[in-house]
Amino acid sequence: MAAAAESRTATYRVTQVLDAVPSDERFDRPQGFDLGAHWTSYLNDFEARRYTGTATIRLSPRGRRRLPDNVPPEVVRAVDSTATAVKDDGWVEAVIPIESIDHACGELLRLGIDVEVVSPAELRQATAATGGVLARAYGAH
Repeated sequence: MAAAAESRTATYRVTQVLDAVPSDERFDRPQGFDLGAHWTSYLNDFEARRYTGTATIRLSPRGRRRLPDNVPPEVVRAVDSTATAVKDDGWVEAVIPIESIDHACGELLRLGIDVEVVSPAELRQATAATGGVLARAYGAH
């Protein structure tokens, strides 16, 4: 949702609007305001701020097929544009954008054994630690 806020146009997540009251108040759209251009600019800026780093991962053929159902489109596009074969069995290595170590760990764990984190070391360690906790929780040793 775009709205006038002091001297700028602000963009808000609709899910953050907790209460709204209808009113008879009217407003005029600023002359020259192009909603499409504003939205495109906002999304480009948001994407640049959202991803703060990169990770190198390896994906099985199954993991690559499951990717679109488990990660944002930007990550799928990154895999499509950077994937290189690393094994004869169809595994690929790719560089993906990440928001943070914690967020990437949660996203990649959705792919289970079909993904391996190569780097950064912090993400690899976080993924391994989470796997260990899960193994203990389910009685595997």
